[in-house]
Amino acid sequence: MHDKVFWSAHMKIGLVIAAVAAIYILSLLAPLEVQTSLKKEDSWIELTTLAAYVAALIYILAYRLYAQLKWIFWLIVLLAMRELDFDARFTDAKITKWEFLLNPDISWLQTIYGFSLLAFGAFVAFKVATVHLKNLLVEAKAASSCAMASILAILAAALSKLIDGPRRKFGYIGAELTDHSVIALQLLEEVLELSIPLFILVALTEYATKIRRLGFS
Repeated sequence: MHDKVFWSAHMKIGLVIAAVAAIYILSLLAPLEVQTSLKKEDSWIELTTLAAYVAALIYILAYRLYAQLKWIFWLIVLLAMRELDFDARFTDAKITKWEFLLNPDISWLQTIYGFSLLAFGAFVAFKVATVHLKNLLVEAKAASSCAMASILAILAAALSKLIDGPRRKFGYIGAELTDHSVIALQLLEEVLELSIPLFILVALTEYATKIRRLGFS
């Protein structure tokens, strides 16, 4: 029974990886105009990513996991807000950029909004780390599927951030990218961002299964 649960859980992770890899490969093989459309803010990849975040929030509420996962819930809210460009939608520059933080011409309303959102994001990240990090490490040592899905979500987020703005970042090390390479990296960023809420959903389903199993044991 335990082996069946183990393989079922890891199969979900494998399906997410396979789906994301397939989307990326197909996007690389697509015509240039299709590749360009996939990078747009309203592309189906962006919309699917947002829908997956909303599904994760609904799952937490529907399965009454909010009490245990309150800070995870708000982290997902922040990730969904980022997907909707709340970090730039109401300001003259991205609130995470130095141009915003150091620009004296930014209005006080934008300043209050930007710093409030940054402060809330930092607080949520701190609470997630202090409440869940220790247990994540313990679960990771046990190779639990919930921990693996969570770690993959974190790695996908880190890698997508690392390759954001590829021409500028590779320019720091003196590397000059071709237009094709830039598009390939931008598409990779999009599919990595799609994988984040999908891995979160896998982690949530595995967590809920574990809670139910403990409840009935």
